[in-house]
Amino acid sequence: MQEEAEASQVFTPEMIDKIARIWSRSIITLIDVRFQNVTSQYPLEQYKMPSSMFIYAYGGEAQIQLNEIAFGMERFGLVHGGKGSLLSISPKEEIVKTFMVFYKAESPLFFKKYLQQLLEQVNPFVQQFGYTPSNPILLLDWFQQMMNGWNRGKAMDQLQAKSLLYLLIHGVYRDFESGEIRYLQPDPACSTKRYLDKHYRESIMFQEIADMFGISGGQLTRLFKKKEGMSLQEYLIQRRIEAVCHDLKHTEATIKEIATGSGFADEKNLFRMFKKYYKMTPSDYRKINALSMQVDGIDNDSHFHYNEGELASLVKTYREGESTMFGQVRSKEMILVATMSLMLLLSACGSGTATNNGGTVNPIPAQTQQTTQPEVLETRTISTVKGDVEVPNNPQRVIVDYLIGDVVALGVTPLGVARVARGEKEAVFANQITNSTKIAMEPEDVMTLEPDLIILAWGDENYEGLSKIAPTVYVPYGDMTTEERIHFIGDVLNKQEEAKAVLNTYAEKIAEAKLAFQNAGLSDVTVTMGEYSDKNNYIAGAKHAVGELVYNELQMQAPSKVQTDIIDADKYWAEISMEVLAAYMGDYVISLGDTEVPTDNAVWQSVPAVQHNRIVTVDNSLSWSTDIITSSALIDYIVNQLLALAK
Repeated sequence: MQEEAEASQVFTPEMIDKIARIWSRSIITLIDVRFQNVTSQYPLEQYKMPSSMFIYAYGGEAQIQLNEIAFGMERFGLVHGGKGSLLSISPKEEIVKTFMVFYKAESPLFFKKYLQQLLEQVNPFVQQFGYTPSNPILLLDWFQQMMNGWNRGKAMDQLQAKSLLYLLIHGVYRDFESGEIRYLQPDPACSTKRYLDKHYRESIMFQEIADMFGISGGQLTRLFKKKEGMSLQEYLIQRRIEAVCHDLKHTEATIKEIATGSGFADEKNLFRMFKKYYKMTPSDYRKINALSMQVDGIDNDSHFHYNEGELASLVKTYREGESTMFGQVRSKEMILVATMSLMLLLSACGSGTATNNGGTVNPIPAQTQQTTQPEVLETRTISTVKGDVEVPNNPQRVIVDYLIGDVVALGVTPLGVARVARGEKEAVFANQITNSTKIAMEPEDVMTLEPDLIILAWGDENYEGLSKIAPTVYVPYGDMTTEERIHFIGDVLNKQEEAKAVLNTYAEKIAEAKLAFQNAGLSDVTVTMGEYSDKNNYIAGAKHAVGELVYNELQMQAPSKVQTDIIDADKYWAEISMEVLAAYMGDYVISLGDTEVPTDNAVWQSVPAVQHNRIVTVDNSLSWSTDIITSSALIDYIVNQLLALAK
């Protein structure tokens, strides 16, 4: 889609000058001029343009689509596209009238090299654009005269038609040169739907589609849902499920082959999604459809073949080709769903006895029996602050928000991660998540990875949306000690023994740090940590990631003002003005983040810790995250820095 975005760019004066040079030095052949009434009942759909074309539509509101970019037209619209482009016109009302001019361009030998150099920079013959002409009535007259002259067939009349084509081209680029034209605005929802219809078998990132239109992923989601009545991910899964149904009925491919061939990440995700839509496994669906196909008649509807070289009949209606057959298949599937559900119910009722009523059940092939196993997921119930959550016993596709290091420490490599680090500093566990996908923790982005477990820690505003995608566990990390948090996440991941081992190692590290402080005479010193500047100073309390470690785990002392005003008040941190900052400063200062310490400030220079250079600077890679891997690295860093300063 990126290529099409570049083809619909805004025209700059430099670009227009190059385009004019190309047009004036190229050999232009007028191939045909046509007029077409396009109705809402019989829209023009996916017509493959046999040459470069100008399309002028008027008379009503319509949607004009070139390839995967849809333009919304109100009353008049001029569109251009290159050979091979797919053109669709869908009137919003009863009818839209259209003129179509077919032409081709060639380079003369004398200018061939020169033109080739220009065409490498901009090619007006394949450029894709749509806009509302500044003088639509004048253009309408030109197109009418062009068609009349062309249809009369005489050489002089066709020469006049060609001269009008040049007049049209000049008028178009004069409009662009003015800079005051109104481009036909792309319809993101419709264009996205067309793109998904074409590429649903591929790996798709919705944000990349949103970038095409210069909007956020959230905006695209809202526009799509408003137009189609479902989310982007729901529509994508629906298209993939439809492809799966077709392949199950009409091919002998394995379930795994069908899963990967239809765009699903793996076989397990296909099972889960298929059961959600059809209340049965893909194998059951295939088995019962095989029985149904034995009695179903052959579809005898006649369907027209598409001839891409044909110019006379432009319209492909919704009754032609694959659309009709696909609609019939869907209606049959609805009947089959009811039939299969009844059969499964009857078989379930009889499965508890060993009685043989004389009938036989078709055995499921060994391969199918094996592939049906993954869809039976063993689960456990975890109690959370959001209520009980049923989670898989052995989650394979885990998405983690913020507390990534905790999950990695327990031996699980997340499929997707969010809020890995702050700024440009890499997290200390970065080399352990090189195969993880970085995403925004928004439902639409999360759905693309088809997770089986989501661990959410950074705010709970997306909890409801995420919990509809997969089992979602919210970790209120600010209200839990490190030990409580690791045990909890260990239970969620079914990694209880790993959690014990990780905490034992962590406890040993803390004990060693305390002993080192004691031996260096640092057990009773006070420590202040925060972000400092000339304007604002933010002093951290014990709920801050570094504060939790220093004050609660390493059990270092806070200055009395920090203790009473921030820690006892249960604050994450407090904003302290420069005038009273000295009262909050301890024997040692930990400067968090990458902000510069105001060394030239008089108040700052009066602080004893500053005067004696007892400042430890901790960058974002260590101060941003609360996870146990980062905390372990932070302990080592703080211990080494404080011991060095205490010498």
